[in-house]
Order: sequence, then C-alpha cells, then structure tokens
Amino acid sequence: MATYDSSLVYWLWLSQINGIGPVISKVLLNVFKTPLNIYKANKSELVDIRGIGINTADTIFSSKSLVSAEEILRKCEKLNISILTYGDFLYPIEVKDIKKAPVILYYRGNIIEDSMGVAIVGSRRCTDYGKRLTVEAAQFLAKNNIPIISGLAKGIDGYAHTACLKADGYTIAILGCGLDICYPKEHIELMHKIIEKGAVVSEYPPGTKPDANHFPMRNRLIRDRKSVV
Repeated sequence: MATYDSSLVYWLWLSQINGIGPVISKVLLNVFKTPLNIYKANKSELVDIRGIGINTADTIFSSKSLVSAEEILRKCEKLNISILTYGDFLYPIEVKDIKKAPVILYYRGNIIEDSMGVAIVGSRRCTDYGKRLTVEAAQFLAKNNIPIISGLAKGIDGYAHTACLKADGYTIAILGCGLDICYPKEHIELMHKIIEKGAVVSEYPPGTKPDANHFPMRNRLIRDRKSVV
C-alpha cells in the first residue's frame, strides 16, 4: 500500500492550478521552496516575484481549494499509486533539466535511485529486422544493468519492455494517461509485469484518459534520456 505525507496535497494542488504550468511552478518553488509556502503566500508576495504578473498572482491566490488535490490523493491511495515530487531525491536530475518537467510524477512499481537509462522507441508496425534489433539491444542493456525506458505502445516499445524483463532487467514505461488505465488495452499483462519488476510512470492523475495531445508531452520524458534507439 502506498503511503503519503501531508505535504503531498499541496504538491497536487500546485500541479492542478489551471494556467500554472511546470515552468511557473518551478519559478515559485525557487522562491518559496515548498508548495505549502506558495499556498500561504499573499498576493503582494506573489506579484513581487519576477515573471509572476498580477494575473498569474490572482489565479494562484483565487485557487486555494484543496478539494481536487485531496480527491486525487484518495484515488491514488485506493489504486496503490505512489507520487514522486520534484523535490524528491528519487526524481531524476536529468529529467529536472527538462524545461517543462512536471512537478508531480505518479508511479506504480518501484523507482530506483539511478533510474536514468536508454530510451528505446519506434514504430508500432515495425519490421522483423526492427524487432530483432530492439530485442538484441534491450537484452544487452538489461544484462549490463542499464534501465530501459519506453512508452508501452505496440511494436518496438512493447518488444523493448518484454525483452528487458526476460533478461531480468529494469524497465520504466511512461504513459500518456492515468495509471489506472492501460493503453493499449492488450498490454495489460505486460503492464503488470513492468509494475512487478520496474515502474509505470505518468504525469497525469488517475482517471485521465489517453489523448492525442498527451503523447507528445509524454515523449519528452522518454526522449530526454541518455539515448534514443
């Protein structure tokens, strides 16, 4: 069962403010250090921050309800979904370097301390050669204790995850939907195997359905790794 500390509700609150994306969130965090301090800040303190205008300050100051954040937290607890914050030591430093890296990552499974690895992504309708190359690369990397990151999609992604698991490697699947949804549906068994030996990760809260706009955002977390095959 996932466990949570009381500060998480404020991280969730910050991540759910309409119109306040990760860039502005991190500007605020650089000044106030914690989401709780941002929550407690008065309007004049917010306006004084470089890059935070009156409209943004008004948006933050008028968005003090914790109802949505508390509901997400309840769903995560029910579904055994863990939450990784931007301030957590397990949040990969390399991902933090991404300009629009999310302040919240949801995950099921186990996030290891050195989770950076090699991204293997490719066509859903791949050739036999592409499949063979993917399997060979994934097995080699797994046997050398290099994590494999992909997107759980059909084709190359699925072959990469599967080959890694068969070689007793560690793999992360980054999804473009909530972690209570498996997309594509036929990869549900693979998803459960990844949760057992690696992790499935999403920046989207539970209940978020797959959407065409989510996948380019998801891909920045996959591709901004050490390498892409």
